[in-house]
Amino acid sequence: DPEIYRKEVVATEKRQQFQKLIREELVRYYFQPIISGKTGETIAYEALMRVSLPMITNPGQVMELAREEGCLHEIERITMFKSAESYLFLEREGLISGKEKLFVNSVASQHMTEAESEEYARRFTSLQSRLVVEITEEEGMDSSALEIKRNTLGLQGNFALDDYGSGYSNEKNLIDLSPAYIKVDISIIRDIDKSQDKQQIVSNIVDYAHARSMQLIAEGIENDAELRKVIDLGVDLLQGFYLSRPAAVPAPLAQPALDTIRRIH
Repeated sequence: DPEIYRKEVVATEKRQQFQKLIREELVRYYFQPIISGKTGETIAYEALMRVSLPMITNPGQVMELAREEGCLHEIERITMFKSAESYLFLEREGLISGKEKLFVNSVASQHMTEAESEEYARRFTSLQSRLVVEITEEEGMDSSALEIKRNTLGLQGNFALDDYGSGYSNEKNLIDLSPAYIKVDISIIRDIDKSQDKQQIVSNIVDYAHARSMQLIAEGIENDAELRKVIDLGVDLLQGFYLSRPAAVPAPLAQPALDTIRRIH
């Protein structure tokens, strides 16, 4: 069957490109600011993977192939090391202040080996206390892997629960992870100014987080109305295209968004 043959050829080529990506670490990182909802100050950057191979063009494809090929650990290692390298380059070049935290997406079921952790600690000593490990609800929570993450690298044990509200076991994951930051999923933030139900959800999360000294991040803000509403609801930190788009060299905060934050406060 020619169609089956064609699909198999495409699949084989994708796997070969993926293995090349792993061997040569063919990824780069863009950075998107995370902003204080009170001052407009940039308090962190999230490292976002970018890839541009002929048949692999986005992080979703990378993760899908990593699962199929049994390479999730390799992706975890590459992500931790390459994002830190890129971040410290920006710091050395004076392109960021160097005071901001670095949010790095991590595979919940994976962790660095002892040797990798020692190398990371040696190479990125100055960054360790500012690292925040982002865990997404799409990946199954692995309590042993999370505990190792929490107690290695000389970190402060800072976790962020990503995409909160998109999973099916949100409350359990909150309890298991006990994150310092909760990132409310874009699906809840989208048009939140028009939805009382979404506003109630965020209000409830704000109450839960603040009672436990956690900070809430609204991600995916795309217009002024959404920005005003999440600030009104008590969200601590802000992220989204309306504030600043991801870039290899982070751009300044968009002036209209900064003006709104300053007027409110």
